[in-house]
Amino acid sequence: MKDLQEGGRLHELTEKVQRDDTLMLALRGHYINIYYRGGSILYLEEKNGGYVAAFDAGYAQGKPVELPSNLIHEPEHCSAWVAALPTLKETMNSYFATKRKSEREFQQLVAWENNRSAISNETEYFMTDIEFADPDQGAKLDMVGLKWLSKDKKDETRCTPVLVEMKYGIGAYDGAAGIAKHIADLEKILADPIKRESLNKTIEEQFEQLLQLGLVRFNKHVKYDRAVVSGRPEVVFLLANHNPRSTKLLNILDEIKEPAHFDLRFFNASFAGYGMHNVCMLELTKFKELLRQLAKVSPPARSAETNA
Repeated sequence: MKDLQEGGRLHELTEKVQRDDTLMLALRGHYINIYYRGGSILYLEEKNGGYVAAFDAGYAQGKPVELPSNLIHEPEHCSAWVAALPTLKETMNSYFATKRKSEREFQQLVAWENNRSAISNETEYFMTDIEFADPDQGAKLDMVGLKWLSKDKKDETRCTPVLVEMKYGIGAYDGAAGIAKHIADLEKILADPIKRESLNKTIEEQFEQLLQLGLVRFNKHVKYDRAVVSGRPEVVFLLANHNPRSTKLLNILDEIKEPAHFDLRFFNASFAGYGMHNVCMLELTKFKELLRQLAKVSPPARSAETNA
């Protein structure tokens, strides 16, 4: 954090992210990822009193890429990587033109809209990380963050943890990384109070770090101290560009039971866009009703015993 703040060796990188809405900075303890279109354009890891920088050569698809020195000890070393970012963006653009990663790209857009856009002060959700992976917790999540209701914005101790799974199009609803599998995995993880508390602390720390770096925008009240994350977790499925005529999602959700250890919600956009509000989060029953209306499917018939 000291190096990312004013006067630090990495401060120029922080300023670049502040000015460039296509970039996102994610802090992971001893290393940092800078994301572009949902992919890591720069990886920095603490080592030997400095930092080791890396760019994923896979994005170059076998073509040569001229990179600065991978060692960062002085501000000018960081400057060289900042200067290289436009070229690295073009390299990644070429890669994504043929190997689309729409889900990851839109994850970053969701985080930007709720954290840093012109309407971020009005939303009730903040995303602190994308592509979150914690082997100790057995967690791999598209997004993590916190919910902070508008009515509670003068009390930063009333934040609750949020985990977001994003699906782009109907092809990602089932299978090994499908909706049912995610819910089952999260039930196991969030049943453990130690893992829940560890996740809460991680979200708290990430939020405060992003706030200190000017990468979260909202109107703080004059006595703001530090966000505290606690309470029952909320797991949100954000299903981008669902085909309303398809019954695939409805068939999957008909087999899902309400989880015991978290509140299951489905994001229904406020007209359009990804600004997240509590009233846009539908419970499972309400969401299935909406799907039936869209697909023009009748609700399941009640059994004779139920009717009796």
